Amino acid sequence: MSPRNVLESQQSVQASLAGRPAAGCWKLTTGKALSLRPHTHGVLQIAQGQVWLTLSGSLADFPGAAADHVLRAGDRLVIAPGQHVVMEAWNPSGHADAVAFRWDSVVAPATAQSASLAARDWECGVVQPLRDLVHALGQGGRALGAALADVAGAGGRFAAGLARFALHRIAAPLQRKPA
Repeated sequence: MSPRNVLESQQSVQASLAGRPAAGCWKLTTGKALSLRPHTHGVLQIAQGQVWLTLSGSLADFPGAAADHVLRAGDRLVIAPGQHVVMEAWNPSGHADAVAFRWDSVVAPATAQSASLAARDWECGVVQPLRDLVHALGQGGRALGAALADVAGAGGRFAAGLARFALHRIAAPLQRKPA
């Protein structure tokens, strides 16, 4: 095979792969967003294109705190369980190229995993039931308040009706008596 044929065949292969995502990768098209909430440690790696990524929910962050990142082809980001990732294909030059990315689970070290398990056990065993209890007590309190307001309203209407009845009973005989 002549060097020219090899060069042309390599260029045609390159040209045919130009619009395709890398093998073994997920595809994210322009204008679409993707939300990830991993339950295990993992690594997000961008194989093609670039993404605008918002990372929130780390244990060190305050609730509602978020960090924005721009990741390009070849960039990697380690994501812990419980973090929330929202990513969108980002092409400032206006190209409609899709993004290709990989998500690989990572086994965390034993010490970090045991701390994470303890935190997860605390979250599932104490914090979440406590949130549920507070929510239920709040709903019960609102229902009790509404019931008491209804009872007070009914009691007021009863008292007004009883007073009207008594006045008619007392006033009617007084009007019939000749003076």
